Amino acid sequence: MKRKSLLAVLLGLLVVGATTGSVHAVVQKPIHPILPSQPLTKAFTGPNAQIQARAFLKGLPVTLTLNFDTMNNITFIGIALRPAGNGAYIPAYYIVQGAKPWEYSLIQRKFTEFAEGHFRAQVSDIKIASSIEPNVNWNYAGSIDYITHTVSYLGQSGYLEFKGFYYYYVIDQNTIEYYAQTKLRGDVSSSAVAVKDLDLHVSRGHTHEVIDDFLPDGHIGPTTSYYESLTVELTPEEATKISASAGYSVNTNDDYYFRIDTHTADPNSYVDFHAYDFKKKSWWRDPPAWGRSFYMKTATTMKTTSTATTTYFGVFKYRVSGEFYFKTPDYTVITKSPEDIDVSVFVYPPHTVFHG
Repeated sequence: MKRKSLLAVLLGLLVVGATTGSVHAVVQKPIHPILPSQPLTKAFTGPNAQIQARAFLKGLPVTLTLNFDTMNNITFIGIALRPAGNGAYIPAYYIVQGAKPWEYSLIQRKFTEFAEGHFRAQVSDIKIASSIEPNVNWNYAGSIDYITHTVSYLGQSGYLEFKGFYYYYVIDQNTIEYYAQTKLRGDVSSSAVAVKDLDLHVSRGHTHEVIDDFLPDGHIGPTTSYYESLTVELTPEEATKISASAGYSVNTNDDYYFRIDTHTADPNSYVDFHAYDFKKKSWWRDPPAWGRSFYMKTATTMKTTSTATTTYFGVFKYRVSGEFYFKTPDYTVITKSPEDIDVSVFVYPPHTVFHG
């Protein structure tokens, strides 16, 4: 049985349409480069985008970082920095694999829109109402917009995409709870491509973190789906309203259906989410859902407890994989997979030793 925390866990589930040890001994305050106190955006393109982004972030007191070294063929990285107080910055990352130079201007426009939303978002005292846990006031640590990997066949493509939103809550002087909501998406370029399955492996970074809870949990069949929905609305005053609900509902989805299973042998260390059987109801042998995209959302909470001499922080390690069906000219079907997405996300609350 999973070890429960006192804190809220929230999952929105809808279909159709963490590296090295997380430990830091107390050291002398680092020397940070001087940045303006206003929001800042930077974009890096080309085969050296990862090197440039890593150099830009080196020494900066940001609340969220990634291990860029594990990402391959990343040709666009946009970083939006928002001042968070205590000299720290809340980052949002926009990452694209394999983009061509003639695509940079379009990606830049999308990144600009993404950054504007990041700068408007509420960053503290965020109420996440959940039907399964008490409410607490979460603090926003940052986000990752779609990390995208692509697989192609005869000019048609399947896209494996991952994004995440990260929050933290200070329980006491030594204990911090982290909340991660992720979205895993399989998209297709045409009706000649279909999503076969999507997989997400979530684990802790080291033995100092404990995964407290996660959703979905168990098996979701083709006729019913467990949901706990999240709604975020920006009012004219730019205040954020968040609400949630939970329950079971009949899943019709215009005759498209799916299955999801959750597996773990050590629920405090890792969890695997497996989505499969993306199909369309038919009078005989349900075919794959050709031309349709699918996504699922998952939620995971993690807790760290520090000592008088050592501070621990939250590390979420992800491995994302997927398979796609492709129609061939001779009317057969083949399967192909993009390269897995491997990323570790490090969450540093701004009041900790990591920010001096």
